[in-house]
Amino acid sequence: MTIEGRIAVDVSFADSATSSGVQSLKRITLTSTDAYSSGKVAIVTGTCGTAQVSIDFNPSTYRNAEGNVVSFSTVKRIAFSATAPSPGTLLQDSSGTVLRSVSESVAVCDSTDSGDDVLSAYVVGQSGTASYTLVIYGT
Repeated sequence: MTIEGRIAVDVSFADSATSSGVQSLKRITLTSTDAYSSGKVAIVTGTCGTAQVSIDFNPSTYRNAEGNVVSFSTVKRIAFSATAPSPGTLLQDSSGTVLRSVSESVAVCDSTDSGDDVLSAYVVGQSGTASYTLVIYGT
Protein backbone atom coordinates (compact mmCIF):
# COMPACT_ATOMS: atom_id res chain seq x y z
CA MET A 1 0.00 0.00 0.00
CA THR A 2 1.25 3.50 -0.77
CA ILE A 3 0.18 6.99 0.20
CA GLU A 4 0.58 10.34 -1.47
CA GLY A 5 -0.30 13.60 0.19
CA ARG A 6 0.73 17.00 1.44
CA ILE A 7 0.23 19.37 4.32
CA ALA A 8 0.29 23.00 3.24
CA VAL A 9 -0.08 26.22 5.20
CA ASP A 10 -0.26 29.50 3.31
CA VAL A 11 -0.52 32.89 5.00
CA SER A 12 -0.59 36.01 2.80
CA PHE A 13 -1.55 39.62 3.57
CA ALA A 14 -1.16 42.93 1.77
CA ASP A 15 -0.82 45.95 4.08
CA SER A 16 -1.24 49.23 2.19
CA ALA A 17 -1.54 52.87 3.16
CA THR A 18 -1.53 56.29 1.53
CA SER A 19 -0.06 59.21 3.42
CA SER A 20 0.60 62.69 1.96
CA GLY A 21 -0.01 61.33 -1.53
CA VAL A 22 2.57 58.57 -1.14
CA GLN A 23 1.33 55.03 -1.30
CA SER A 24 3.18 52.27 0.52
CA LEU A 25 2.63 48.56 0.36
CA LYS A 26 3.99 45.79 2.50
CA ARG A 27 3.42 42.12 1.81
CA ILE A 28 3.43 39.59 4.60
CA THR A 29 3.77 35.92 3.70
CA LEU A 30 4.46 32.69 5.47
CA THR A 31 4.25 29.36 3.65
CA SER A 32 5.07 25.75 4.32
CA THR A 33 4.32 22.76 2.12
CA ASP A 34 5.44 19.24 2.89
CA ALA A 35 4.82 16.30 0.56
CA TYR A 36 4.58 12.72 1.79
CA SER A 37 4.99 9.51 -0.20
CA SER A 38 5.49 7.03 2.62
CA GLY A 39 4.16 6.50 6.11
CA LYS A 40 0.60 6.17 7.36
CA VAL A 41 -2.38 8.50 7.44
CA ALA A 42 -5.73 8.32 9.20
CA ILE A 43 -8.77 10.52 9.53
CA VAL A 44 -10.83 10.50 12.71
CA THR A 45 -14.16 12.30 13.06
CA GLY A 46 -16.62 12.65 15.87
CA THR A 47 -18.56 14.99 18.13
CA CYS A 48 -17.70 16.41 21.51
CA GLY A 49 -19.17 18.59 24.21
CA THR A 50 -17.58 20.10 27.30
CA ALA A 51 -16.55 16.64 28.56
CA GLN A 52 -13.30 15.19 27.21
CA VAL A 53 -13.50 12.68 24.36
CA SER A 54 -10.44 10.40 24.18
CA ILE A 55 -8.90 9.57 20.81
CA ASP A 56 -6.48 6.67 20.50
CA PHE A 57 -4.07 6.56 17.57
CA ASN A 58 -2.78 3.04 18.27
CA PRO A 59 -5.01 1.57 17.00
CA SER A 60 -7.05 4.33 15.41
CA THR A 61 -10.64 3.80 14.30
CA TYR A 62 -9.74 4.53 10.67
CA ARG A 63 -9.53 1.82 8.01
CA ASN A 64 -7.12 2.35 5.11
CA ALA A 65 -7.73 1.56 1.43
CA GLU A 66 -6.96 -2.13 2.08
CA GLY A 67 -9.61 -2.22 4.82
CA ASN A 68 -7.10 -2.54 7.68
CA VAL A 69 -7.28 -0.50 10.87
CA VAL A 70 -4.40 2.01 10.91
CA SER A 71 -2.11 1.89 13.95
CA PHE A 72 0.79 4.26 14.52
CA SER A 73 4.12 3.63 16.20
CA THR A 74 4.90 7.36 15.85
CA VAL A 75 2.77 10.38 15.07
CA LYS A 76 4.58 13.11 13.12
CA ARG A 77 1.87 15.68 12.34
CA ILE A 78 -1.76 16.34 13.22
CA ALA A 79 -4.28 18.61 11.48
CA PHE A 80 -7.37 19.48 13.53
CA SER A 81 -10.64 21.24 12.72
CA ALA A 82 -13.88 21.64 14.70
CA THR A 83 -17.20 23.35 14.04
CA ALA A 84 -17.61 25.14 17.38
CA PRO A 85 -17.86 28.93 17.37
CA SER A 86 -15.70 31.05 19.68
CA PRO A 87 -14.14 30.12 22.10
CA GLY A 88 -13.74 26.94 20.04
CA THR A 89 -12.66 23.39 20.64
CA LEU A 90 -9.34 22.12 21.98
CA LEU A 91 -7.27 19.11 21.00
CA GLN A 92 -4.63 18.17 23.55
CA ASP A 93 -2.14 15.36 22.95
CA SER A 94 -0.33 13.24 25.52
CA SER A 95 2.66 15.61 25.52
CA GLY A 96 0.51 18.58 26.54
CA THR A 97 0.46 20.24 23.10
CA VAL A 98 -2.81 22.09 22.58
CA LEU A 99 -4.46 23.04 19.29
CA ARG A 100 -7.56 25.25 19.11
CA SER A 101 -10.07 25.28 16.27
CA VAL A 102 -12.78 27.92 16.00
CA SER A 103 -15.54 27.72 13.36
CA GLU A 104 -13.79 25.07 11.26
CA SER A 105 -10.37 26.74 11.18
CA VAL A 106 -7.60 24.20 10.64
CA ALA A 107 -4.73 23.99 13.12
CA VAL A 108 -1.62 21.94 12.32
CA CYS A 109 1.17 20.85 14.65
CA ASP A 110 4.28 18.71 14.51
CA SER A 111 5.10 16.10 17.12
CA THR A 112 6.91 17.28 20.22
CA ASP A 113 10.67 17.70 20.48
CA SER A 114 10.70 15.17 23.31
CA GLY A 115 9.95 12.36 20.89
CA ASP A 116 7.39 11.10 18.44
CA ASP A 117 5.41 9.22 21.06
CA VAL A 118 2.10 11.08 20.77
CA LEU A 119 -0.27 8.14 20.49
CA SER A 120 -3.41 9.53 22.09
CA ALA A 121 -5.24 12.80 22.49
CA TYR A 122 -8.49 14.22 23.72
CA VAL A 123 -10.94 16.71 22.29
CA VAL A 124 -13.07 19.01 24.44
CA GLY A 125 -15.44 21.80 23.49
CA GLN A 126 -15.30 24.96 25.55
CA SER A 127 -19.05 25.43 25.23
CA GLY A 128 -21.87 23.59 23.49
CA THR A 129 -21.15 20.74 21.10
CA ALA A 130 -18.94 20.48 18.05
CA SER A 131 -18.08 18.08 15.26
CA TYR A 132 -14.35 17.55 14.83
CA THR A 133 -11.97 16.10 12.27
CA LEU A 134 -8.37 14.98 12.78
CA VAL A 135 -5.94 14.03 10.03
CA ILE A 136 -3.05 12.11 11.56
CA TYR A 137 0.23 11.41 9.76
CA GLY A 138 2.97 9.15 11.09
CA THR A 139 4.60 5.76 10.81
